[in-house]
Amino acid sequence: MVREVLSLLVYDPDGTYVDCTLGCGGHAAAILGKLSRQGRLIGFDKDRDSFLVASENLTAFGERASLFNRDFRELPDTLAELSLRSVSGILFDLGISSFQLSSERGFSFQKESPLDMRFNPARGATAAELLSTLEERRLAEIFKVYGDVRNANRLARSIVEFRRRQPILTTSHLVSAARRAVSPKTLRGSLARVFQALRIAVNDELEAVREGLGLCTSSLSPQGRLCAISYHSGEDRIVKQFMRETLIFADGVEGKLEVLTRKPLRPGRDEVMENPRSRSARLRAARRS
Repeated sequence: MVREVLSLLVYDPDGTYVDCTLGCGGHAAAILGKLSRQGRLIGFDKDRDSFLVASENLTAFGERASLFNRDFRELPDTLAELSLRSVSGILFDLGISSFQLSSERGFSFQKESPLDMRFNPARGATAAELLSTLEERRLAEIFKVYGDVRNANRLARSIVEFRRRQPILTTSHLVSAARRAVSPKTLRGSLARVFQALRIAVNDELEAVREGLGLCTSSLSPQGRLCAISYHSGEDRIVKQFMRETLIFADGVEGKLEVLTRKPLRPGRDEVMENPRSRSARLRAARRS
């Protein structure tokens, strides 16, 4: 949804914009391409591999792109390092990138690899560790809340029974454990939701979104824009609610955002045909008055 993002986000070609989730740098490049020579972009990605790819892809923009292998919740401190007080716009493209899906960290059920799933491999427990230690009831909660998985209780029970016989260490192990609890007719969709739910739990993604929206949006200048693309109903609810809250900005002013999208924008048919993963995307935008 690059065209829609640019239309809603970039209103000042000389401004400073933030891409909180660089991925491979697609949105960042498009934003920089719409800015003047005075415009600049600050980009974040805590996934080291994604960050390196984005850095390579954005080399041509030189010093106009300031990129950081950091969590987007570090934006206020980063702005202080750059001697900046505020920014013109902020983009969150939540979820997971195609690059990450093709990695060797267990994000996709279609690729055999160790069950890691951490965006930052240096921090936190792996997916395999969660699957080996969490109680059945907590596993069921994760699959139900983060993945909208049908028969979440049966799935959790199947995983607990499977791990009594052998550790669940790889994607194929998890597929084998899950296959016993889901209908063959909906296997692919069910597996996608199972892997999504586990990834969200491993990276505490919903809490990161809650914290990040507040910390980052406080840095918006007057008339500054916020755009957020969500791929999960939980993320979208958090974004929708946040855009209705009363905020205190970094300059001490208290106020509410003006919502620019009465309903979330969805990708067009052509985009979904080209990129099937985009079909669940929801774009919301708001403006500081």
